[in-house]
Order: sequence, then structure tokens, then C-alpha cells
Amino acid sequence: MTCQICGHAAKVILQKERNVSCGDYFEGKRLYPRNLGLFDLLECQACGFAYFEDAHRWNEKQFRAAIYNEEYHLCDPPFREERPQKLAVWLGPLLGRRSLIDFGGGEGRLAELLVERGVDARSYDPFYGDAHWPQGVFDVVTAFEVVEHVPDQQWLFRALKSLCRPDGIIVFSTLLKDTNLTGDWWYASARNGHVSFHSQDSLRRLMAAHDLACISLSPELHIAAPKADSLAAPSDWEPVAINDIPQYRFSTRIGFPSHLRPVHGPR
Repeated sequence: MTCQICGHAAKVILQKERNVSCGDYFEGKRLYPRNLGLFDLLECQACGFAYFEDAHRWNEKQFRAAIYNEEYHLCDPPFREERPQKLAVWLGPLLGRRSLIDFGGGEGRLAELLVERGVDARSYDPFYGDAHWPQGVFDVVTAFEVVEHVPDQQWLFRALKSLCRPDGIIVFSTLLKDTNLTGDWWYASARNGHVSFHSQDSLRRLMAAHDLACISLSPELHIAAPKADSLAAPSDWEPVAINDIPQYRFSTRIGFPSHLRPVHGPR
């Protein structure tokens, strides 16, 4: 297979039960006990971009049925309230009255909270809330915990850039992986809809392909801009923690679902 980021070869590095969720690593148990089959996780041998090949072939109907359904909240409890509250407290004082579109904003809670703080904010999400494509361009485009959900990374960053003013910024989060994974990784869990994973190198290449300057405030929080000068002030922002650190890992290889046992261990 060929990497969509750099065009080099990708190979299977892990097989993982598709119904394992990120939440399992926090709760110490399988939140979705039923085994549905294994997904191959492929990794580019050049830039380190990784992806679940099977999920990359899914259409919107399949994602709605298998991932973004009535049970989605089980695998990501902070999705509805905790994460939007945290991000609103962080972003509100930094933005003032600038216009903002929260791309992939779920049920729109972050935009609601920012409006209460005086930000001209709105939300777009094809699976939740307002699914109408945003009109116009914005001072700030946010995409928190969105990148890893999208199979087509080139399309995603074309879209984000198209919504951003020439002197605006794109604030997004996605947890970066090591260039080469050596075992299971909690963030690579398809039940959450996590299907695409960047290394520092693959993210750098993607930004360059779209003529975006980019800085990382932390391994999970990043800011891009059409003009590098627009990053001067955000480079001094104190990063907020998007994800907590899981307290469990699986005691056996993730490819053997009948033997999965979460145990205390490192991230």
C-alpha cells in the first residue's frame, strides 16, 4: 500500500480488534465486549503516518452505523461536556471577539460556550449538530480531536484552509505517534473513529503540501496558518491538555481478542 502523505510504501504493523475503544484503556475493561473482527494498522516506512486500511474504505453510511451511533458516548465521555468546557476556558481569553468555526464540533457545545464568552463562534459537524457546510471565512478555525477521524487527510486540510482567512489561524489537536510504533497504542482504537495517525514528520509534510506554516504547542496541540507571521502570538500560548493519560494497557497482543486483559501499565 502507498502512503497518502508521502507516497512511500506502508506495511501492516498491528492487527487490532475493531471494537476496542480508547475508553478501555481508561476504564480497565472492554466497554464494547463483542468482538467484531480485526483491522490492520498500516504504517508508512518513510514518514510514519499510520492508518486503519479497512476503515479508510468505509463510506459515510458505514461510519454512522458502526461508529457515530447511539453508543458513541461510551468510548469518549468527555466528548459532550467536559472537553468543550475545558477548551472554552482555554480559548475564550485568547480569542477576544474574533470569528471562529469549530470544524467537527460535535453537538456544538464548544461554540455555544464561546459565544457566551463573546466570541463570534459557530459549529460544523457532518455527523452531529449543524451539518450545513459553513459559508464564508473565519479568523480562527478549530478542529479538536478531528484529524484522527478523517480518512482523507489531504481533503481535510484543504477544507480547513478554505475556511480560514489569509491572516487567520487553524487550531487543531491530534496526538502524535512515534515515527515507528513498536506495539499497541491506546489512541489507535477504531471504535472511537480513530483511523488516521500522524508522526511529527508526516504532519510536517502534510502542512508543507498545503502551504501552511505550523507549530506544535505540545504533542497533541498544533496551530497552522497560511502566513507564518500569524503564528507569532499563538506561539506563546500555554497549551491545554486535551487527553488524560490512560492507566491501563492490554496484557496480551491486541490481535488476540479472546485473551484481552487490561492491566496497569505505562501509556
